[in-house]
Amino acid sequence: MFNSLFYTIPAAMDAAILRQEVIAHNIANVETPGYKRKDVIFEEELRKVLYNDDLKLKVSNQKHLSNFPDTVSPKIITQDNTSITNDKNNVDIDYEMTLLVQNTLRYQTLSRLLSMNIDRYNTALRSVV
Repeated sequence: MFNSLFYTIPAAMDAAILRQEVIAHNIANVETPGYKRKDVIFEEELRKVLYNDDLKLKVSNQKHLSNFPDTVSPKIITQDNTSITNDKNNVDIDYEMTLLVQNTLRYQTLSRLLSMNIDRYNTALRSVV
C-alpha cells in the first residue's frame, strides 16, 4: 500500500538521531586524551542493499516493492587510524560542528519529506471518499 519512502525515510531519520548523539559525544570528548572520534555509517549500507543485484525478486509491475531492505541499520564506527593532537585525540571541533549542522538539516529535510508523502496519501484518500 505504501511506497518505499515510508520505510526508508524513518530509517534515515533514526540514523540521523543516532548520528546526532555520536557527534555530541565526539564534541563532549574534544579534549579527552586518547579519545578517538566515532561516526555513523548508514547511507552507504542502504545504498549497498538497494543497488545489490544479487537477490532481486521478480515483480509483475514496476511499482511493486521488491526486496525492500528491512534489516538496514546504522553502524557506529571508531576512527582509530588518525590523531590530530599530541595526546592522540582525533576530534576536530570545527569539523564536528559542521557535521552537526549538516545532520540537523538532513533530519529536518527528511521530516518534511515524510510529511509531504503522508499529505499525498491523505489527499488521495480524501478524493476517493
